[in-house]
Amino acid sequence: MSKIIMHIDFNSFFASVEQQANPFLRGKAIAVGGKSKDSVDIARAHLENHRYDIENSLQLERTVVTTASREAKARGIKTAMSSIEAKRICPDLILIPGDPHKYSKITNTFLKILRRHCDAVEQFSTDEAFTDITIAAGDYFGAVMLAQLIRSDIKKECGVACTASIGIAPNKIVAKLASESVKPSGLTSVMPDEVEDFVQTKALQDVCGIGPRIEKRLNAMGISSMTSLKETTLEKLVAEFKSYAHFLYSVSRGLGDDHIDDQDAPPKSIGHSYTYPYDLTESADIKKHLLALADRVAWRMRRKGFIGTNLSVYVRYKGFGSMGVQKKYREPMEDGLQIYKNSWHLIDQIRDPNIPIRLLGISMSGLLATRMPSALFPKDKKMHQILNALDLIQSKFGSGAWQRAATVGSIFKERTSGWHYDHEG
Repeated sequence: MSKIIMHIDFNSFFASVEQQANPFLRGKAIAVGGKSKDSVDIARAHLENHRYDIENSLQLERTVVTTASREAKARGIKTAMSSIEAKRICPDLILIPGDPHKYSKITNTFLKILRRHCDAVEQFSTDEAFTDITIAAGDYFGAVMLAQLIRSDIKKECGVACTASIGIAPNKIVAKLASESVKPSGLTSVMPDEVEDFVQTKALQDVCGIGPRIEKRLNAMGISSMTSLKETTLEKLVAEFKSYAHFLYSVSRGLGDDHIDDQDAPPKSIGHSYTYPYDLTESADIKKHLLALADRVAWRMRRKGFIGTNLSVYVRYKGFGSMGVQKKYREPMEDGLQIYKNSWHLIDQIRDPNIPIRLLGISMSGLLATRMPSALFPKDKKMHQILNALDLIQSKFGSGAWQRAATVGSIFKERTSGWHYDHEG
């Protein structure tokens, strides 16, 4: 017997949460992007035809649209569009900096609802999840009834402005295709004997796993539809795509993974990047922000119980040119100061000092699930004790509970994109 998999995806998640929180935003074209600020005040300023202060204007001008409301999408606003372009297309667009605390609360409520009704739940992003409902539903009629019950609970517990599209199918690939078939608030069920015909109605770019580059390579092979992909032999696909050919061959036939991983896998890397509200030009300024980033990454590592050996540093310049460098170290790291010193050494060797920096990023990989061994020397022992004390403070009062004097002025505003929220580490 095949499994019954359900994919649930919120519609315009960040924007709908903002509209739920502020009824005056409902029915209006809004877009969420940028770092956390007082979004209520900003929305009120829009509604009252007041202007932003200079800081808010600069912050939003340097961001992209993370989520657009249905009303904004209807007027041509798209995800990843720059805020400047979005305002040019829709002058009365209400731009709102994201509020990750607000969104994480809804995400957690959403996951609790799913765990209450489903056999297993696998979070796929902040606003979507796959669930196994084989036992809970019993059959596809029961699956549709269960989906309606979940939708009702979302409305009651998350709010009337928060809607979701749902897809039901024998595997995750087809379930996701189904949920994306009807938006907003769609419910599409694809039974096992309907899968192949259903898949053939979809475009290549509809499939999660076929991005623009893969599609371009398929087009160059004369493959422009799911039908022509299905007609292509596995041998021909392997010659072009190597191991990825098996995924393409399977998806064209509606075959896919039906395993729901209900456990959080250990991270492969822990990092943080940040786009600054002004360009960084002076070495002292770059060092200050780099040290603050390093402390943030180090705290996340220690909080999750990891040390790391592989350091990656990323820089994006004004004008969006970028560079990155990585190095593997013999001795593992968990201290922000140590990560900072190695990061600056790597950046300083290759960066162009004549081009302002727009974004800095640090990532640690080669993670080991352990703490650093006890230090041998008194100075190192003392630092280890200090880190433990500071970690206790942060665990109780949050990641901003302490700050090095050298990083005063380096302030992080939380973002609204990505898998996890910044404040959750």
